[in-house]
Amino acid sequence: MKKLLLSCMIALLAVPAFAVEFTSGDFKANIYGNIYADGFYTYSSKEATPLFSSLQMSDGQHSFGSYAFVGSSNFGVTMSYQNISGTIEAGLGDPVRKFYLKYNINGKADHYILAGRDNNIAFYNYGQMSNDGQCMIDYGALANKRRLQLRYGIGGFEMAIIMPQIGFGSGDDKAYTDSLGYIYSMDDGTGNLINVYDEISTSDYMFNYLPRLELAYTIANDNFNFKVFGSYGAYMYYNDTASANLDSFNKTAHMFYVGFGGQANFGNSFLNYVGYFGQNMYLSNAQGDYRTGFSKTALNPVSLASSNGKYTIDINDIYSAGGSIGYGYKALDGKLVSQLGLGYSASFANHYTNADQNIGAFINTQYFVTDWFSIIPEVALLYNIDGANGQSQGFSIVAGLVAALNF
Repeated sequence: MKKLLLSCMIALLAVPAFAVEFTSGDFKANIYGNIYADGFYTYSSKEATPLFSSLQMSDGQHSFGSYAFVGSSNFGVTMSYQNISGTIEAGLGDPVRKFYLKYNINGKADHYILAGRDNNIAFYNYGQMSNDGQCMIDYGALANKRRLQLRYGIGGFEMAIIMPQIGFGSGDDKAYTDSLGYIYSMDDGTGNLINVYDEISTSDYMFNYLPRLELAYTIANDNFNFKVFGSYGAYMYYNDTASANLDSFNKTAHMFYVGFGGQANFGNSFLNYVGYFGQNMYLSNAQGDYRTGFSKTALNPVSLASSNGKYTIDINDIYSAGGSIGYGYKALDGKLVSQLGLGYSASFANHYTNADQNIGAFINTQYFVTDWFSIIPEVALLYNIDGANGQSQGFSIVAGLVAALNF
């Protein structure tokens, strides 16, 4: 087995970049793929909820896991004929990651209409590879998600109508996948009252397929790119029939955020930067996926509250702000790229005891063995300084490496 693995590795390193392109007249087909093999050790303090891991030891404070192979590895094909193209991308964790048609108006790359499932546009992140390419999300940067959408772009400006609920969990905004728990009393059959836990799925009480709007504008040249973006969505919760424990309700949670991000190159050095502000960002998954424990659940503005002996939907708006800055340096004619980043995020609300504050940092180095195969060792710190309940949420230190095959 060792000889077989060694032979495969030698063969991979000896072959030049092998992105496959087939052309016949105006028809083109490009096959691409990204395969990641990673392993990371995580130490979590006693106050922290340990990060997910495929293997945990010593009550979860020490863990080792692989994340990106299943989470981010993908294989896709783009076929085009004149001004029309179509892309299908498959993965292990999400069997159909992307599927969309794109029409370049008058043959221009920066003037197009796109319909299908692709990444949303209101985000900017960078750098960090651990935790399945966390990219400083939740610690100074915002998440990008693959969503069903209709998008129009012209000259750097983009507008997308996003469908936040399309019928499968990996493509749904968090608002549609949450469950809300509550407790009620009932007779145990002997005259004694006991407390019973139950929960509702928010998707059962929501107006499905209400789209949200995203806008972005990007200025780019050889040494500089700058992007501003915004997103707005309304999440409607409706119940017209009260039950023994659940009251009727008609509530709407409003989500929005605005931000900017970009990169500036200075010779062999480059800077990344991100900043944002928003309300109820948890609902659209722009914020919260990489948080754990109470620090994560407190980001949800939607809960069940008791009213007249029954539970009803309650909405308490939560505001969030954050930013991140990173520095990178390219050495050996770009074969060695080192990066470090530092980010901060905070969320605050009237019902919080104090602001929920978090700091993240990472340092890594990407060594390109070939143009398409690289190895990236990394160390990252995720520190939830204060929780909304006024208690420290602890920290996690992550260390390991990623082997990336990109073609």
